[in-house]
Amino acid sequence: MKNEAKITLVQLTDEGDPELVLERMPAFFDAAAEYGSDLVVFPEYVLGRRIPIDHPNVTRFLEMVKAHGMYAIAGLVETHGEKWSTTAMVVDRAGNLLGRYYKTHPASGPPPHWWPPCEGSDGEARGILGAQFKVFHLDFGPIGVLQCYDGYFPEAWGCTSFSGAEIILWINGRKGYIEDSMCLSAARAYGCVVGANITNGYNTGFGGPYVSAEGEAEEQRLFPRIPTTGDGCVHATIDLAGLRRHRKHLRTMHQRRPELYGLLTQDVKMWQDYPDIPWDHPACEGMVNKSQL
Repeated sequence: MKNEAKITLVQLTDEGDPELVLERMPAFFDAAAEYGSDLVVFPEYVLGRRIPIDHPNVTRFLEMVKAHGMYAIAGLVETHGEKWSTTAMVVDRAGNLLGRYYKTHPASGPPPHWWPPCEGSDGEARGILGAQFKVFHLDFGPIGVLQCYDGYFPEAWGCTSFSGAEIILWINGRKGYIEDSMCLSAARAYGCVVGANITNGYNTGFGGPYVSAEGEAEEQRLFPRIPTTGDGCVHATIDLAGLRRHRKHLRTMHQRRPELYGLLTQDVKMWQDYPDIPWDHPACEGMVNKSQL
């Protein structure tokens, strides 16, 4: 394994036409190559929705990766017969599919709670969900991938880091912004570097120790980061030697109390504590504590 890694995060606007998205990708591969990046990371969904893994969009993306000789990550909604999954592809330097991470937590439901997954907002909940958090071993070290709503679950970050991921890439396909607090708290608690990007939002950037880049870091903010919406990219160099020394001595690992954490793996029904508060949506009661339909 190498002692450092260079990574490029791409913030790429997705207006629903993957052809237009693909046309804008080569410029970001070129920018990553100029920086000397080992890995370039594109957001969730950008290769297309409800397409097979051998779709021309995917083939075209693999050709771009091969031409630039770096690892790459990009998302799509992949068909599996009559079903589908929200897939993150990890591609090796030769343009071969190294592996997939299937989204484990479906984003579904109407505002204001973005739950429950009722008709019209239940697509991901009716698809195939991932059954495990995964680590991919690249030539510079082990990485993990999370997708959008996965990042709202602290357990997802913890399990991915505990499985060996030194760097976790959080790819998002949504509006809004990348939440500094989620990335920084995950990096601090689980001793990892976080790289997070987004499509139609902003604040794509890096969080955690041992990240170096041009510019001045802001307190409690991702660094480097893209502060506005629109297409763009940021580059950073990760000091893997320093990160590994940090992980070796990580106090939140050595001082864990796993005997106290059993509730994290139980079917907790916190909503039962509020019997006098009515459900906001009639479908709620039949969908409590259920992620897949």
